[in-house]
Amino acid sequence: MNWVESGRWNEILVCMETIVITLCTWFFLSHTEHDREGKTKYRRIAAVLYCAGLAGLTVGLADGRSVKLVYMVFMTMAAGRRLYSRDSMYRFYYFLFPVTIVTAQIFVDYMILAYMSSRWGIMVFDYASENTGLLIRQLTEILLTGVWVVLLNRKKYEHVRGIRFAGLFLPPAVSVFIIFSLLYIGDVFVQLYGAYLIILNILFLVLMNLYIWYLFSYQSQNKKLRAELEIRKKQSEMQYRYYEKVEQRYRSSRKMVHDMRNHLQAIEALKEQDAAQGKEYVRSMHQMLDALGIVNYTENRMLNIILNDKAEEAKKSGIEMEIRIGEIRLEHIRDMDMTTIFANLLDNALEAAQQAEGTRTIQVQADAFHDFTAVKIRNSMPCGSTAGTSALPPEHQAGKNHMGIGLENVRHTLEAYGGGMMTEILEGEFVVSLTIPA
Repeated sequence: MNWVESGRWNEILVCMETIVITLCTWFFLSHTEHDREGKTKYRRIAAVLYCAGLAGLTVGLADGRSVKLVYMVFMTMAAGRRLYSRDSMYRFYYFLFPVTIVTAQIFVDYMILAYMSSRWGIMVFDYASENTGLLIRQLTEILLTGVWVVLLNRKKYEHVRGIRFAGLFLPPAVSVFIIFSLLYIGDVFVQLYGAYLIILNILFLVLMNLYIWYLFSYQSQNKKLRAELEIRKKQSEMQYRYYEKVEQRYRSSRKMVHDMRNHLQAIEALKEQDAAQGKEYVRSMHQMLDALGIVNYTENRMLNIILNDKAEEAKKSGIEMEIRIGEIRLEHIRDMDMTTIFANLLDNALEAAQQAEGTRTIQVQADAFHDFTAVKIRNSMPCGSTAGTSALPPEHQAGKNHMGIGLENVRHTLEAYGGGMMTEILEGEFVVSLTIPA
């Protein structure tokens, strides 16, 4: 390729970098949490203005990196605050993102200069090296944007933790190493055949990284959807059992109303003949009426279904379950999240109480304090546990029979509403304390 053609390619790559930076910036902004809706038109206009301004600075200033950095920071923060989110933490991210982009550009430029200096001992302007540097810069900007998006959306990957999550950043790190290795050992190849094959390899590396991120996101989303499906299945089963019991008790109550006249006559006769036997008959009648009733522990429909369902299970297992609910307000919590929190915790409590020796009890207390709802669930547990603040013991860990979710999922769900959870072991009881903002 002659000098003129290389110069044309340089102009094209400079324009391409302006577009790449604009697309990366708006891809980053679009993956932050939004508290501004219905701004699609203005976001597009802002992106065009951002690109036009950056292109003007690139063409008008030969070496104006500091000016472009100030422009990028100002525009990213202004667009982010006006069109996406006003959260103070995100304002910091809006500032940091363009700074990291420019820092990456400087790093790549210095690596290219260091390479030229080490190979030839001089630093002379060369379109081939300049164009290669522009390509690497753009690919680095794309990879860096991907890293930012993954980190900002960490909650979406809550099912992937530790080494597996850290492993997501291994392909980009290896790719960067391969890119610089290709540049370092490929000078003879470039002189003989040109840099296009190396550039093609670098492009494929970037595409491979983007595809790995896509697969990772897809897999994580699948896990989350499967967990939600299990929760909905559990929820549907509880609702079905609840309304089935309502129907059965309705039919039984109709029969009892039909026989009530006979019962009243029997009570009147027993009252005259044997007062003690009459009282016993009345007590039996009360028990029959209690069996027909469904307790309204709270005005929250889903929580009421869960509590009635778990109280029935506790009764069948010979566990004494005490439920005391005050004037709480949980209508802002979705039904599915209500199931995730309370059904899971009560399932764990039932399982542990079934394994306990002696008196087996579960206590559920909830009340409102200022702008918070405080919930405490106590349950008997097997012997051998030490007192103190603790994570969930092995016998409490949610397994396959507990919707496939554990306490960490309960904690994440509470955090989404600004709440929190603490677990303790106190004198043979396992205690879970929840705080939920109203």
